[in-house]
Amino acid sequence: MQAKENKIIRLLSTDNTQFSIPVYQRNYNWEKKQCDTLLKDILKLSDNKEIVSHFIGSIVYLHEGVYSVGKNEFSIIDGQQRLTTITILLMAIRNRAIEFGDITLSKRIYNKYLTDEYIDDVNKIKLLPVGDNLTILKKILENDIGNINESEKESNIFKNYQFFFGKISNLQIANSIMYGLDKIIYVDIALEKGKDDPQRIFESLNSTGLDLSQADLIRNFILMDLDRDTQNKIYEDYWVVIENNTKVVVKNKIKTQLSEFMRDYLTFKLEKIPNQNKVFEEFKSNYNYENKEELENTLKVIVDYSNIYSCILNPDNEINKNISKHLKYLNIVASKVINPFLMGVYMDYKKSIIDEKCFIDVLELLQSYLWRRYICSEPTNTLNTLFMNLHSKIDKNDYCKSIERHLLHQKFPDNKYLKECLKTKNVYNDADKLKYVFERIENENHSEKIDFSLGNITIEHIFPQKPVDEWKSLLSESEYETMESLKHTISNLTITGSNSNLGNKVFLEKRDMNNFGYRNSKFLLNRWLGEQSEWNFEKLEERFNDLFKYIIEIWKRP
Repeated sequence: MQAKENKIIRLLSTDNTQFSIPVYQRNYNWEKKQCDTLLKDILKLSDNKEIVSHFIGSIVYLHEGVYSVGKNEFSIIDGQQRLTTITILLMAIRNRAIEFGDITLSKRIYNKYLTDEYIDDVNKIKLLPVGDNLTILKKILENDIGNINESEKESNIFKNYQFFFGKISNLQIANSIMYGLDKIIYVDIALEKGKDDPQRIFESLNSTGLDLSQADLIRNFILMDLDRDTQNKIYEDYWVVIENNTKVVVKNKIKTQLSEFMRDYLTFKLEKIPNQNKVFEEFKSNYNYENKEELENTLKVIVDYSNIYSCILNPDNEINKNISKHLKYLNIVASKVINPFLMGVYMDYKKSIIDEKCFIDVLELLQSYLWRRYICSEPTNTLNTLFMNLHSKIDKNDYCKSIERHLLHQKFPDNKYLKECLKTKNVYNDADKLKYVFERIENENHSEKIDFSLGNITIEHIFPQKPVDEWKSLLSESEYETMESLKHTISNLTITGSNSNLGNKVFLEKRDMNNFGYRNSKFLLNRWLGEQSEWNFEKLEERFNDLFKYIIEIWKRP
């Protein structure tokens, strides 16, 4: 390993050299904020003649060694964000220089810092990012902005290019930036292939604060020591599949659950839960590869489990509609601690160890167990250890019953205790779980299934949250106070498609309202309400007992 101080502009001007960003590196993610800071620093360097240099950190790369033949290919291990951003900035200056008529400046940047005509490669460009980023960079390099498509315009590379291009409003600014760039220095850390351990260096960089996830570290561990062609193949055939399978949409943004998946997968395989910050270490200590075939066999298994995990995260990916429905239900009622166990049962179904009925029975059993515990406020801190190794305890000859037996030993509330807790439980505070309960009750007895996910169904308080004064004339003082205390319980709640119309009105007005009242409701849950002439504590009790009959049938206790 060699470490020395160097100018960034000198690195980019190195002859017969390309800087490749390996597939195991994260995507380029600098945004306008970081680019603005960098540009301001560069212009400050240009304005202040007394400042001779500005340090921007280190760039770590792997090269073939002093005896390599042909072009030098530096595989960037750390520093790709800075190197890519400065390349984008140079492209913006070069393209602006063409507009301003400074051919000398445009040719100097193009031939010295951006390309090398003597590189024996179809790509003469000096920086080689991965996949689509290379395509976008080449279009910008050739000033072919008109052919950048809509999806490419959403990339950080193009957005940052536009930012820099907009800031370079004249030749004076372009020359000032070039002057400032010449003052930027970094620590050049060159690792030699076969002599230095890039993985150890990478982990050391991470421990000093580089913002990498556990999944990033695992990906790098898998791919870093492979040659470039093998890296690309393993990355495309396996890692990209795993990555895509663990994406989920949260508030209209795509987020990855890759680190969570690797933790759940290791929990299932090892029957112990890795610390959130030790997932990579656990993976590394349990998965060492002697050869490419062994690596691929391991990744094939991980891909299979990621296919299952994809359906757990996104139940619509499951083609069996009945299974998909119960996975959606589980996502509402369950915490993520069940995922290692669920992955094992799901895989048993995929391998035909159990049939569809048995799998759905297990999904229903999990719902009953977890929902009953939620209503009875049972602690959740014991569930992770329960589901960590529950799959290994299943009797394959008595599959469902053996799971039931294990769960019955783990505080599975009985009907009597459930009834006692549910009567006074404030269920309104968790609208998703409450809608889930009403959806199951409604659709259990309805030939035309109702999709509660459409968004037009809301929770309705029969005795309102803020009742009009007339309610006080219909109830005694003590009964009014009792209704107030129980207004968020399941007995006083129902579903409606017209909550704003029902509002705070008295019961008979809500019952008889044209088109919107309980009597005209399409929901079976409201049919009984449409037959009542008053709403008080006695009716609250009646409705609870009516609902509870459905509840113990749907959320059965073995």
